Amino acid sequence: MQTVYKRYSVIAGFALLFFLLVFNAIVTRRNLGVQVENQVGMAHSRQVLYELSETESLLKDAETGQRGFLLTGDSRYLTPYNESVEEVMPQIDALAKVTVDRPSQQARVRQIRNLAQEKLTEMAETIALYNGGRPDLAKDRVLSHAGLGYMDQLRLLIVQMEGEEEALDIQRTNRYQDSIDKTIRSIYLSSLFAVVGLAVLAFYILRDIRLREQHAADLRAREEWFRVTLTSIGDGVIATDAEGKVTFFNSVAEQLTGRRLGEVRGRFIHDVFPIFNEFTLERAANPVDKVRERGIVVGLANHTVLQHVDGRLTPIEDSAAPIRGDRQTLLGVVLVFRDVTHERKSEEVLRKTEKLASAARLSATVAHEINNPLAAIFNLVYLAKTDPDAPEQVIRQLSLAEQELERVAHITGQTLGFYRDSSVPEPIRLDALVESILMLYAHKLEAKNIRVVRQIEECPPLVGVPGELKQAISNLVSNAADAVGTEGTITLHMRPVDEGGGEAIELVVEDDGPGIPAEYTTRIFEPFFTTKQDVGTGLGLWVTKGIVDRHGGSLILGAPAGTGTRKGAAFTLRLPLKSGARGDAPAITAV
Repeated sequence: MQTVYKRYSVIAGFALLFFLLVFNAIVTRRNLGVQVENQVGMAHSRQVLYELSETESLLKDAETGQRGFLLTGDSRYLTPYNESVEEVMPQIDALAKVTVDRPSQQARVRQIRNLAQEKLTEMAETIALYNGGRPDLAKDRVLSHAGLGYMDQLRLLIVQMEGEEEALDIQRTNRYQDSIDKTIRSIYLSSLFAVVGLAVLAFYILRDIRLREQHAADLRAREEWFRVTLTSIGDGVIATDAEGKVTFFNSVAEQLTGRRLGEVRGRFIHDVFPIFNEFTLERAANPVDKVRERGIVVGLANHTVLQHVDGRLTPIEDSAAPIRGDRQTLLGVVLVFRDVTHERKSEEVLRKTEKLASAARLSATVAHEINNPLAAIFNLVYLAKTDPDAPEQVIRQLSLAEQELERVAHITGQTLGFYRDSSVPEPIRLDALVESILMLYAHKLEAKNIRVVRQIEECPPLVGVPGELKQAISNLVSNAADAVGTEGTITLHMRPVDEGGGEAIELVVEDDGPGIPAEYTTRIFEPFFTTKQDVGTGLGLWVTKGIVDRHGGSLILGAPAGTGTRKGAAFTLRLPLKSGARGDAPAITAV
Protein backbone atom coordinates (compact mmCIF):
# COMPACT_ATOMS: atom_id res chain seq x y z
CA MET A 1 0.00 0.00 0.00
CA GLN A 2 2.87 2.34 0.84
CA THR A 3 4.46 1.66 -2.53
CA VAL A 4 1.22 2.41 -4.37
CA TYR A 5 0.82 5.66 -2.41
CA LYS A 6 4.35 6.76 -3.28
CA ARG A 7 3.85 5.88 -6.91
CA TYR A 8 0.64 7.88 -7.22
CA SER A 9 2.18 10.76 -5.27
CA VAL A 10 5.04 10.95 -7.75
CA ILE A 11 2.61 10.73 -10.68
CA ALA A 12 0.45 13.48 -9.22
CA GLY A 13 3.48 15.69 -8.63
CA PHE A 14 4.69 15.26 -12.19
CA ALA A 15 1.16 15.86 -13.51
CA LEU A 16 0.94 19.11 -11.57
CA LEU A 17 4.30 20.25 -12.91
CA PHE A 18 3.24 19.22 -16.39
CA PHE A 19 0.05 21.29 -16.33
CA LEU A 20 1.95 24.20 -14.83
CA LEU A 21 4.47 24.09 -17.67
CA VAL A 22 1.70 23.77 -20.26
CA PHE A 23 -0.13 26.77 -18.76
CA ASN A 24 3.10 28.77 -18.74
CA ALA A 25 3.78 27.77 -22.34
CA ILE A 26 0.30 28.97 -23.39
CA VAL A 27 0.74 32.30 -21.59
CA THR A 28 4.23 32.75 -22.98
CA ARG A 29 3.06 31.87 -26.49
CA ARG A 30 0.22 34.42 -26.24
CA ASN A 31 2.61 37.14 -25.05
CA LEU A 32 5.07 36.29 -27.77
CA GLY A 33 2.26 36.57 -30.30
CA VAL A 34 1.46 40.05 -28.97
CA GLN A 35 5.14 40.98 -29.21
CA VAL A 36 5.43 39.71 -32.78
CA GLU A 37 2.23 41.50 -33.79
CA ASN A 38 3.41 44.79 -32.30
CA GLN A 39 6.88 44.40 -33.79
CA VAL A 40 5.29 43.96 -37.21
CA GLY A 41 3.09 47.01 -36.58
CA MET A 42 6.07 49.09 -35.44
CA ALA A 43 8.03 48.09 -38.53
CA HIS A 44 5.00 48.95 -40.67
CA SER A 45 4.69 52.43 -39.09
CA ARG A 46 8.37 53.09 -39.71
CA GLN A 47 7.91 52.00 -43.32
CA VAL A 48 5.02 54.46 -43.73
CA LEU A 49 7.13 57.26 -42.20
CA TYR A 50 9.95 56.40 -44.58
CA GLU A 51 7.66 56.47 -47.63
CA LEU A 52 6.23 59.83 -46.51
CA SER A 53 9.73 61.25 -46.15
CA GLU A 54 10.69 59.98 -49.61
CA THR A 55 7.54 61.48 -51.16
CA GLU A 56 8.19 64.91 -49.63
CA SER A 57 11.86 64.74 -50.62
CA LEU A 58 11.02 63.99 -54.28
CA LEU A 59 8.55 66.92 -54.46
CA LYS A 60 11.14 69.26 -52.92
CA ASP A 61 13.78 68.08 -55.40
CA ALA A 62 11.43 68.69 -58.32
CA GLU A 63 10.57 72.19 -57.06
CA THR A 64 14.24 73.02 -56.46
CA GLY A 65 15.17 71.95 -60.00
CA GLN A 66 12.29 73.99 -61.49
CA ARG A 67 13.25 77.17 -59.67
CA GLY A 68 16.93 76.78 -60.41
CA PHE A 69 16.15 76.48 -64.11
CA LEU A 70 13.80 79.46 -64.11
CA LEU A 71 16.35 81.62 -62.30
CA THR A 72 19.42 80.67 -64.32
CA GLY A 73 18.15 79.15 -67.52
CA ASP A 74 20.75 76.38 -67.02
CA SER A 75 19.27 73.07 -68.25
CA ARG A 76 21.41 71.13 -65.75
CA TYR A 77 18.91 72.14 -63.07
CA LEU A 78 16.30 70.09 -64.92
CA THR A 79 18.16 66.81 -64.21
CA PRO A 80 16.95 66.47 -60.58
CA TYR A 81 13.57 67.85 -61.68
CA ASN A 82 13.15 65.18 -64.38
CA GLU A 83 14.33 62.37 -62.07
CA SER A 84 11.90 63.47 -59.34
CA VAL A 85 8.98 63.82 -61.78
CA GLU A 86 9.53 60.22 -62.95
CA GLU A 87 9.73 58.82 -59.41
CA VAL A 88 7.12 60.84 -57.48
CA MET A 89 3.99 59.02 -58.72
CA PRO A 90 5.47 55.50 -58.23
CA GLN A 91 6.52 56.70 -54.77
CA ILE A 92 2.94 57.81 -53.98
CA ASP A 93 1.77 54.37 -55.23
CA ALA A 94 4.19 52.74 -52.79
CA LEU A 95 2.82 54.97 -50.01
CA ALA A 96 -0.74 53.93 -50.90
CA LYS A 97 0.30 50.26 -50.84
CA VAL A 98 1.73 50.40 -47.30
CA THR A 99 -1.34 52.26 -45.96
CA VAL A 100 -3.95 50.10 -47.65
CA ASP A 101 -5.29 48.85 -44.30
CA ARG A 102 -5.92 52.40 -42.99
CA PRO A 103 -8.95 54.21 -44.58
CA SER A 104 -8.04 57.56 -43.01
CA GLN A 105 -4.51 57.36 -44.37
CA GLN A 106 -5.78 56.22 -47.78
CA ALA A 107 -7.98 59.34 -47.97
CA ARG A 108 -4.95 61.55 -47.29
CA VAL A 109 -2.91 59.62 -49.88
CA ARG A 110 -5.54 60.39 -52.51
CA GLN A 111 -5.34 64.08 -51.60
CA ILE A 112 -1.56 63.94 -51.78
CA ARG A 113 -1.78 62.32 -55.22
CA ASN A 114 -4.13 65.03 -56.53
CA LEU A 115 -2.07 67.89 -55.07
CA ALA A 116 1.16 66.35 -56.35
CA GLN A 117 -0.35 66.07 -59.84
CA GLU A 118 -1.42 69.73 -59.73
CA LYS A 119 2.01 70.75 -58.46
CA LEU A 120 3.75 68.80 -61.22
CA THR A 121 1.39 70.36 -63.81
CA GLU A 122 2.17 73.86 -62.48
CA MET A 123 5.92 73.24 -62.64
CA ALA A 124 5.69 71.75 -66.15
CA GLU A 125 3.75 74.79 -67.38
CA THR A 126 6.31 77.28 -66.02
CA ILE A 127 9.16 75.32 -67.63
CA ALA A 128 7.25 75.18 -70.92
CA LEU A 129 6.66 78.96 -70.79
CA TYR A 130 10.37 79.54 -70.15
CA ASN A 131 11.40 77.27 -73.01
CA GLY A 132 8.81 79.00 -75.23
CA GLY A 133 10.57 82.35 -74.85
CA ARG A 134 8.31 83.82 -72.16
CA PRO A 135 10.47 83.73 -69.04
CA ASP A 136 8.73 86.71 -67.46
CA LEU A 137 5.37 85.01 -67.68
CA ALA A 138 6.88 81.84 -66.20
CA LYS A 139 8.29 83.80 -63.24
CA ASP A 140 4.93 85.52 -62.74
CA ARG A 141 3.30 82.12 -62.47
CA VAL A 142 5.84 81.18 -59.79
CA LEU A 143 5.33 84.47 -57.93
CA SER A 144 1.59 83.87 -57.91
CA HIS A 145 2.29 81.41 -55.06
CA ALA A 146 -0.04 78.76 -56.49
CA GLY A 147 2.77 76.21 -56.30
CA LEU A 148 3.55 77.30 -52.75
CA GLY A 149 -0.05 76.66 -51.80
CA TYR A 150 0.12 73.14 -53.22
CA MET A 151 3.33 72.45 -51.28
CA ASP A 152 1.87 73.83 -48.03
CA GLN A 153 -1.16 71.55 -48.36
CA LEU A 154 1.11 68.59 -49.19
CA ARG A 155 3.28 69.26 -46.13
CA LEU A 156 0.19 69.52 -43.92
CA LEU A 157 -1.15 66.20 -45.16
CA ILE A 158 2.25 64.55 -44.69
CA VAL A 159 2.53 65.96 -41.16
CA GLN A 160 -0.95 64.62 -40.34
CA MET A 161 -0.07 61.17 -41.65
CA GLU A 162 3.22 61.19 -39.76
CA GLY A 163 1.43 62.20 -36.57
CA GLU A 164 -1.05 59.34 -36.86
CA GLU A 165 1.69 56.79 -37.57
CA GLU A 166 3.85 58.05 -34.70
CA ALA A 167 0.89 57.80 -32.32
CA LEU A 168 0.29 54.22 -33.47
CA ASP A 169 3.99 53.47 -33.07
CA ILE A 170 3.92 54.70 -29.45
CA GLN A 171 0.85 52.57 -28.67
CA ARG A 172 2.45 49.48 -30.19
CA THR A 173 5.71 50.11 -28.35
CA ASN A 174 3.83 50.31 -25.04
CA ARG A 175 1.91 47.09 -25.77
CA TYR A 176 5.15 45.39 -26.78
CA GLN A 177 6.87 46.37 -23.53
CA ASP A 178 3.83 45.32 -21.50
CA SER A 179 3.83 41.86 -23.10
CA ILE A 180 7.54 41.51 -22.31
CA ASP A 181 6.87 42.32 -18.66
CA LYS A 182 4.06 39.76 -18.50
CA THR A 183 6.27 37.13 -20.12
CA ILE A 184 9.05 37.73 -17.58
CA ARG A 185 6.63 37.51 -14.65
CA SER A 186 5.11 34.31 -16.02
CA ILE A 187 8.54 32.73 -16.47
CA TYR A 188 9.64 33.66 -12.96
CA LEU A 189 6.45 32.35 -11.31
CA SER A 190 6.38 29.09 -13.27
CA SER A 191 10.09 28.56 -12.63
CA LEU A 192 9.58 29.10 -8.91
CA PHE A 193 6.74 26.56 -8.73
CA ALA A 194 8.72 24.14 -10.90
CA VAL A 195 11.80 24.41 -8.67
CA VAL A 196 9.76 23.80 -5.51
CA GLY A 197 7.93 20.87 -7.10
CA LEU A 198 11.12 19.36 -8.46
CA ALA A 199 12.81 19.70 -5.09
CA VAL A 200 10.00 17.77 -3.40
CA LEU A 201 9.94 15.13 -6.09
CA ALA A 202 13.72 14.87 -6.07
CA PHE A 203 13.65 14.14 -2.35
CA TYR A 204 11.35 11.15 -2.80
CA ILE A 205 13.04 9.96 -5.96
CA LEU A 206 16.56 10.13 -4.49
CA ARG A 207 15.44 8.18 -1.47
CA ASP A 208 14.05 5.43 -3.69
CA ILE A 209 17.16 5.51 -5.87
CA ARG A 210 19.39 4.78 -2.88
CA LEU A 211 17.33 1.67 -2.12
CA ARG A 212 17.37 0.55 -5.73
CA GLU A 213 21.15 1.05 -5.98
CA GLN A 214 21.72 -1.22 -3.03
CA HIS A 215 19.74 -3.98 -4.71
CA ALA A 216 21.44 -3.36 -8.08
CA ALA A 217 25.04 -3.37 -6.79
CA ASP A 218 25.47 -7.12 -7.17
CA LEU A 219 23.92 -7.07 -10.64
CA ARG A 220 26.26 -4.30 -11.79
CA ALA A 221 29.27 -6.21 -10.49
CA ARG A 222 28.29 -9.26 -12.51
CA GLU A 223 27.64 -7.16 -15.61
CA GLU A 224 31.04 -5.49 -15.25
CA TRP A 225 32.75 -8.88 -15.08
CA PHE A 226 31.08 -9.97 -18.31
CA ARG A 227 31.80 -6.61 -19.96
CA VAL A 228 35.51 -6.75 -19.15
CA THR A 229 35.69 -10.31 -20.42
CA LEU A 230 34.02 -9.47 -23.74
CA THR A 231 35.98 -6.23 -24.14
CA SER A 232 39.27 -8.10 -23.79
CA ILE A 233 38.50 -10.42 -26.70
CA GLY A 234 40.59 -9.68 -29.81
CA ASP A 235 37.60 -10.04 -32.16
CA GLY A 236 34.67 -7.69 -32.53
CA VAL A 237 31.74 -8.60 -30.29
CA ILE A 238 28.19 -7.28 -30.56
CA ALA A 239 25.34 -8.44 -28.33
CA THR A 240 21.66 -7.81 -29.04
CA ASP A 241 18.41 -8.48 -27.22
CA ALA A 242 15.72 -10.84 -28.47
CA GLU A 243 14.38 -8.15 -30.85
CA GLY A 244 17.77 -7.57 -32.49
CA LYS A 245 18.54 -4.28 -30.72
CA VAL A 246 22.15 -3.65 -29.71
CA THR A 247 22.99 -3.99 -26.02
CA PHE A 248 26.79 -4.29 -26.14
CA PHE A 249 29.73 -3.22 -28.35
CA ASN A 250 33.34 -4.03 -27.50
CA SER A 251 36.26 -1.80 -28.51
CA VAL A 252 37.21 -3.89 -31.56
CA ALA A 253 33.63 -3.64 -32.85
CA GLU A 254 33.78 0.13 -32.33
CA GLN A 255 36.99 0.35 -34.39
CA LEU A 256 35.67 -1.77 -37.27
CA THR A 257 32.29 -0.03 -37.50
CA GLY A 258 33.34 3.49 -36.51
CA ARG A 259 30.48 3.68 -34.02
CA ARG A 260 30.47 3.97 -30.22
CA LEU A 261 28.39 1.95 -27.81
CA GLY A 262 26.68 5.06 -26.46
CA GLU A 263 25.31 6.00 -29.89
CA VAL A 264 24.24 2.52 -31.01
CA ARG A 265 22.75 1.09 -27.83
CA GLY A 266 19.08 0.29 -28.43
CA ARG A 267 19.32 0.54 -32.22
CA PHE A 268 18.60 -2.41 -34.51
CA ILE A 269 21.60 -4.43 -35.64
CA HIS A 270 20.87 -3.68 -39.35
CA ASP A 271 21.52 0.04 -38.73
CA VAL A 272 24.87 -0.37 -36.96
CA PHE A 273 26.26 -3.47 -38.71
CA PRO A 274 25.74 -2.90 -42.48
CA ILE A 275 27.22 -5.82 -44.44
CA PHE A 276 27.35 -6.34 -48.21
CA ASN A 277 28.52 -8.81 -50.81
CA GLU A 278 32.11 -7.87 -51.69
CA PHE A 279 31.59 -8.18 -55.46
CA THR A 280 27.96 -7.16 -56.09
CA LEU A 281 27.72 -4.71 -53.15
CA GLU A 282 24.21 -6.00 -52.51
CA ARG A 283 22.98 -5.98 -48.93
CA ALA A 284 23.84 -9.28 -47.23
CA ALA A 285 21.49 -11.13 -44.88
CA ASN A 286 22.28 -10.28 -41.27
CA PRO A 287 23.30 -13.39 -39.26
CA VAL A 288 21.45 -12.08 -36.18
CA ASP A 289 18.15 -12.42 -38.02
CA LYS A 290 18.99 -15.98 -39.00
CA VAL A 291 19.80 -16.87 -35.38
CA ARG A 292 16.52 -15.33 -34.17
CA GLU A 293 14.60 -17.32 -36.80
CA ARG A 294 16.39 -20.68 -36.48
CA GLY A 295 17.81 -20.57 -32.96
CA ILE A 296 21.16 -22.08 -34.08
CA VAL A 297 24.74 -20.87 -34.61
CA VAL A 298 25.09 -19.14 -38.01
CA GLY A 299 28.18 -18.02 -39.93
CA LEU A 300 28.63 -15.31 -42.58
CA ALA A 301 28.69 -16.11 -46.28
CA ASN A 302 32.04 -15.84 -48.06
CA HIS A 303 33.13 -12.48 -49.50
CA THR A 304 31.23 -10.35 -47.02
CA VAL A 305 32.37 -6.79 -46.26
CA LEU A 306 31.45 -4.45 -43.39
CA GLN A 307 30.82 -0.77 -44.13
CA HIS A 308 32.54 1.73 -41.80
CA VAL A 309 30.76 5.02 -41.04
CA ASP A 310 33.20 6.82 -43.36
CA GLY A 311 32.25 4.49 -46.24
CA ARG A 312 35.27 2.16 -46.10
CA LEU A 313 34.56 -1.52 -46.71
CA THR A 314 36.36 -4.11 -44.58
CA PRO A 315 36.29 -7.83 -45.42
CA ILE A 316 35.17 -9.83 -42.37
CA GLU A 317 34.37 -13.31 -41.15
CA ASP A 318 31.91 -13.86 -38.34
CA SER A 319 29.49 -16.12 -36.56
CA ALA A 320 26.37 -15.49 -34.49
CA ALA A 321 25.04 -17.63 -31.64
CA PRO A 322 21.89 -17.46 -29.51
CA ILE A 323 21.91 -16.36 -25.85
CA ARG A 324 19.42 -18.50 -23.92
CA GLY A 325 17.97 -18.25 -20.42
CA ASP A 326 17.41 -20.96 -17.82
CA ARG A 327 14.27 -22.13 -19.62
CA GLN A 328 15.96 -22.09 -23.05
CA THR A 329 14.11 -18.93 -24.06
CA LEU A 330 15.96 -16.67 -26.48
CA LEU A 331 17.30 -13.67 -24.55
CA GLY A 332 19.44 -12.28 -27.34
CA VAL A 333 22.19 -12.95 -29.88
CA VAL A 334 25.97 -12.56 -29.66
CA LEU A 335 27.81 -11.73 -32.90
CA VAL A 336 31.59 -12.31 -33.13
CA PHE A 337 33.49 -11.06 -36.19
CA ARG A 338 37.05 -10.18 -37.24
CA ASP A 339 38.89 -8.23 -39.91
CA VAL A 340 40.37 -10.54 -42.57
CA THR A 341 42.00 -7.80 -44.64
CA HIS A 342 45.49 -9.17 -43.92
CA GLU A 343 44.47 -12.66 -44.99
CA ARG A 344 42.92 -11.31 -48.18
CA LYS A 345 46.08 -9.34 -48.99
CA SER A 346 48.23 -12.42 -48.37
CA GLU A 347 46.04 -14.42 -50.74
CA GLU A 348 46.26 -11.64 -53.33
CA VAL A 349 50.06 -11.56 -53.04
CA LEU A 350 50.20 -15.33 -53.53
CA ARG A 351 47.98 -15.07 -56.61
CA LYS A 352 50.11 -12.27 -58.10
CA THR A 353 53.30 -14.17 -57.33
CA GLU A 354 51.96 -17.20 -59.15
CA LYS A 355 50.92 -15.02 -62.09
CA LEU A 356 54.40 -13.43 -62.21
CA ALA A 357 56.04 -16.82 -62.06
CA SER A 358 53.87 -18.08 -64.91
CA ALA A 359 54.58 -14.91 -66.88
CA ALA A 360 58.32 -15.33 -66.25
CA ARG A 361 58.28 -18.93 -67.50
CA LEU A 362 56.33 -17.94 -70.59
CA SER A 363 58.60 -14.92 -71.20
CA ALA A 364 61.71 -17.09 -70.93
CA THR A 365 60.29 -19.51 -73.50
CA VAL A 366 59.34 -16.70 -75.89
CA ALA A 367 62.70 -14.95 -75.42
CA HIS A 368 64.56 -18.17 -76.19
CA GLU A 369 62.63 -18.61 -79.43
CA ILE A 370 63.19 -14.95 -80.39
CA ASN A 371 67.00 -15.13 -80.13
CA ASN A 372 67.62 -17.08 -83.36
CA PRO A 373 65.57 -14.89 -85.75
CA LEU A 374 66.87 -11.86 -83.89
CA ALA A 375 70.45 -12.77 -84.74
CA ALA A 376 69.48 -13.16 -88.39
CA ILE A 377 67.85 -9.72 -88.40
CA PHE A 378 71.00 -8.24 -86.82
CA ASN A 379 73.07 -9.67 -89.70
CA LEU A 380 70.66 -8.41 -92.35
CA VAL A 381 70.64 -4.91 -90.87
CA TYR A 382 74.43 -4.94 -90.71
CA LEU A 383 74.70 -5.99 -94.36
CA ALA A 384 72.21 -3.32 -95.39
CA LYS A 385 74.12 -0.62 -93.46
CA THR A 386 77.44 -1.59 -94.99
CA ASP A 387 76.09 -1.58 -98.53
CA PRO A 388 78.05 1.22 -100.26
CA ASP A 389 75.04 2.07 -102.44
CA ALA A 390 72.68 2.62 -99.48
CA PRO A 391 71.40 6.24 -99.16
CA GLU A 392 72.32 8.23 -96.08
CA GLN A 393 68.68 8.49 -94.95
CA VAL A 394 68.31 4.71 -95.13
CA ILE A 395 71.53 4.22 -93.14
CA ARG A 396 70.18 6.52 -90.42
CA GLN A 397 66.91 4.59 -90.26
CA LEU A 398 68.84 1.30 -90.15
CA SER A 399 70.94 2.67 -87.29
CA LEU A 400 67.75 3.40 -85.33
CA ALA A 401 66.48 -0.08 -86.14
CA GLU A 402 69.79 -1.51 -84.94
CA GLN A 403 69.43 0.38 -81.62
CA GLU A 404 65.94 -1.01 -81.14
CA LEU A 405 67.17 -4.50 -82.00
CA GLU A 406 69.83 -4.08 -79.32
CA ARG A 407 67.08 -3.13 -76.88
CA VAL A 408 65.11 -6.23 -77.87
CA ALA A 409 68.24 -8.32 -77.35
CA HIS A 410 68.68 -6.61 -73.99
CA ILE A 411 65.12 -7.55 -73.05
CA THR A 412 65.48 -11.17 -74.09
CA GLY A 413 68.75 -11.40 -72.23
CA GLN A 414 67.15 -10.08 -69.04
CA THR A 415 64.16 -12.36 -69.44
CA LEU A 416 66.35 -15.45 -69.73
CA GLY A 417 68.23 -14.44 -66.62
CA PHE A 418 71.65 -14.31 -68.32
CA TYR A 419 71.85 -10.49 -68.40
CA ARG A 420 71.81 -8.13 -65.47
CA ASP A 421 71.64 -4.33 -65.83
CA SER A 422 73.18 -4.20 -69.29
CA SER A 423 76.91 -4.36 -68.83
CA VAL A 424 78.27 -1.41 -66.83
CA PRO A 425 76.48 1.90 -66.15
CA GLU A 426 77.77 4.68 -68.39
CA PRO A 427 77.29 8.45 -68.84
CA ILE A 428 74.03 9.26 -70.63
CA ARG A 429 72.77 12.47 -72.20
CA LEU A 430 69.13 12.25 -71.17
CA ASP A 431 68.01 14.91 -73.69
CA ALA A 432 69.48 12.90 -76.57
CA LEU A 433 67.87 9.75 -75.19
CA VAL A 434 64.47 11.49 -75.09
CA GLU A 435 64.87 12.73 -78.66
CA SER A 436 65.69 9.22 -79.89
CA ILE A 437 62.54 7.91 -78.16
CA LEU A 438 60.39 10.60 -79.77
CA MET A 439 61.89 9.74 -83.14
CA LEU A 440 61.02 6.09 -82.51
CA TYR A 441 57.37 6.97 -81.78
CA ALA A 442 57.17 9.62 -84.52
CA HIS A 443 54.83 7.57 -86.73
CA LYS A 444 52.48 6.78 -83.84
CA LEU A 445 52.37 10.43 -82.81
CA GLU A 446 51.81 11.62 -86.39
CA ALA A 447 49.03 9.08 -86.92
CA LYS A 448 47.03 10.57 -84.02
CA ASN A 449 48.14 14.12 -84.84
CA ILE A 450 49.59 14.46 -81.33
CA ARG A 451 51.52 17.66 -80.60
CA VAL A 452 54.72 17.24 -78.54
CA VAL A 453 55.84 20.27 -76.53
CA ARG A 454 59.47 20.18 -75.38
CA GLN A 455 60.50 22.31 -72.41
CA ILE A 456 64.01 20.91 -71.98
CA GLU A 457 66.75 22.78 -70.15
CA GLU A 458 70.47 22.11 -70.44
CA CYS A 459 71.33 19.16 -68.15
CA PRO A 460 74.63 17.44 -67.36
CA PRO A 461 75.00 13.74 -68.21
CA LEU A 462 73.94 11.15 -65.64
CA VAL A 463 75.28 7.67 -64.98
CA GLY A 464 72.92 4.81 -65.78
CA VAL A 465 72.06 1.91 -68.05
CA PRO A 466 70.95 3.34 -71.43
CA GLY A 467 68.79 0.39 -72.44
CA GLU A 468 66.84 0.34 -69.19
CA LEU A 469 66.33 4.10 -69.03
CA LYS A 470 65.24 4.12 -72.64
CA GLN A 471 62.73 1.38 -71.83
CA ALA A 472 61.41 3.30 -68.80
CA ILE A 473 60.95 6.61 -70.64
CA SER A 474 59.50 4.80 -73.67
CA ASN A 475 56.83 3.27 -71.47
CA LEU A 476 55.87 6.72 -70.13
CA VAL A 477 55.73 8.29 -73.62
CA SER A 478 53.80 5.32 -75.02
CA ASN A 479 51.25 5.50 -72.17
CA ALA A 480 50.83 9.23 -72.74
CA ALA A 481 50.28 8.66 -76.48
CA ASP A 482 47.64 6.02 -75.67
CA ALA A 483 45.93 8.32 -73.14
CA VAL A 484 45.49 11.45 -75.28
CA GLY A 485 42.95 11.60 -78.06
CA THR A 486 43.40 12.75 -81.62
CA GLU A 487 45.11 16.16 -81.72
CA GLY A 488 46.09 15.83 -78.08
CA THR A 489 49.21 17.26 -76.48
CA ILE A 490 52.16 15.65 -74.70
CA THR A 491 54.50 17.97 -72.81
CA LEU A 492 58.00 17.01 -71.72
CA HIS A 493 59.66 19.09 -68.98
CA MET A 494 63.29 18.40 -68.16
CA ARG A 495 65.52 20.38 -65.82
CA PRO A 496 68.34 19.91 -63.29
CA VAL A 497 67.29 20.00 -59.63
CA ASP A 498 68.90 19.80 -56.20
CA GLU A 499 67.65 16.80 -54.29
CA GLY A 500 68.72 16.16 -50.74
CA GLY A 501 72.44 15.58 -50.79
CA GLY A 502 73.09 15.79 -54.51
CA GLU A 503 72.09 16.87 -58.01
CA ALA A 504 69.43 15.14 -60.06
CA ILE A 505 67.54 15.48 -63.34
CA GLU A 506 63.77 15.81 -63.28
CA LEU A 507 61.77 14.66 -66.31
CA VAL A 508 58.00 15.21 -66.34
CA VAL A 509 55.89 13.44 -68.98
CA GLU A 510 52.55 15.23 -69.03
CA ASP A 511 49.45 14.60 -71.17
CA ASP A 512 46.02 16.22 -71.56
CA GLY A 513 44.07 12.97 -71.65
CA PRO A 514 41.22 12.00 -69.31
CA GLY A 515 43.60 11.42 -66.39
CA ILE A 516 43.71 8.57 -63.89
CA PRO A 517 40.75 8.20 -61.47
CA ALA A 518 41.61 8.92 -57.84
CA GLU A 519 40.65 5.42 -56.72
CA TYR A 520 43.36 3.93 -58.99
CA THR A 521 46.29 6.13 -57.95
CA THR A 522 47.38 3.82 -55.12
CA ARG A 523 47.46 0.77 -57.42
CA ILE A 524 48.90 2.26 -60.61
CA PHE A 525 52.37 0.72 -60.05
CA GLU A 526 51.07 -2.75 -59.15
CA PRO A 527 51.83 -5.63 -61.56
CA PHE A 528 48.97 -6.70 -63.85
CA PHE A 529 46.92 -3.61 -62.97
CA THR A 530 45.89 -1.50 -65.97
CA THR A 531 43.33 1.21 -66.72
CA LYS A 532 43.36 0.42 -70.46
CA GLN A 533 40.32 -1.47 -71.67
CA ASP A 534 41.59 -3.17 -74.82
CA VAL A 535 45.40 -3.00 -74.67
CA GLY A 536 48.09 -3.24 -72.05
CA THR A 537 49.34 -6.00 -69.77
CA GLY A 538 49.52 -4.02 -66.56
CA LEU A 539 53.31 -4.49 -66.42
CA GLY A 540 54.63 -1.31 -68.12
CA LEU A 541 54.49 1.08 -65.14
CA TRP A 542 55.51 -1.69 -62.73
CA VAL A 543 58.62 -2.36 -64.85
CA THR A 544 59.29 1.38 -65.19
CA LYS A 545 59.08 1.84 -61.42
CA GLY A 546 61.51 -1.05 -60.92
CA ILE A 547 64.03 0.45 -63.37
CA VAL A 548 63.84 3.86 -61.70
CA ASP A 549 64.24 2.32 -58.24
CA ARG A 550 67.34 0.41 -59.39
CA HIS A 551 68.82 3.71 -60.58
CA GLY A 552 68.22 5.27 -57.16
CA GLY A 553 65.52 7.60 -58.47
CA SER A 554 61.81 8.17 -57.91
CA LEU A 555 58.67 8.03 -60.04
CA ILE A 556 55.59 9.94 -58.87
CA LEU A 557 52.12 10.27 -60.38
CA GLY A 558 50.63 13.75 -60.18
CA ALA A 559 48.34 16.20 -61.97
CA PRO A 560 49.42 18.48 -64.85
CA ALA A 561 50.86 21.85 -63.90
CA GLY A 562 48.57 24.86 -64.10
CA THR A 563 44.98 25.27 -62.98
CA GLY A 564 43.38 22.77 -60.66
CA THR A 565 40.63 21.95 -63.20
CA ARG A 566 43.04 20.81 -65.93
CA LYS A 567 42.66 17.20 -67.03
CA GLY A 568 45.35 14.66 -67.75
CA ALA A 569 48.18 12.95 -65.89
CA ALA A 570 51.80 13.82 -65.17
CA PHE A 571 54.54 11.33 -64.27
CA THR A 572 57.55 12.94 -62.59
CA LEU A 573 60.80 10.98 -63.01
CA ARG A 574 63.84 12.01 -60.92
CA LEU A 575 67.24 10.42 -61.47
CA PRO A 576 70.41 11.26 -59.52
CA LEU A 577 73.42 12.22 -61.61
CA LYS A 578 76.06 10.03 -59.94
CA SER A 579 74.34 7.14 -58.22
CA GLY A 580 74.18 4.92 -61.29
CA ALA A 581 72.23 1.69 -61.52
CA ARG A 582 72.39 -1.01 -58.86
CA GLY A 583 73.80 -4.16 -60.36
CA ASP A 584 72.73 -6.46 -57.54
CA ALA A 585 69.02 -6.58 -58.44
CA PRO A 586 67.60 -8.63 -61.30
CA ALA A 587 66.11 -6.54 -64.09
CA ILE A 588 62.63 -7.29 -65.39
CA THR A 589 61.58 -5.56 -68.58
CA ALA A 590 58.36 -5.62 -70.57
CA VAL A 591 57.12 -3.95 -73.69
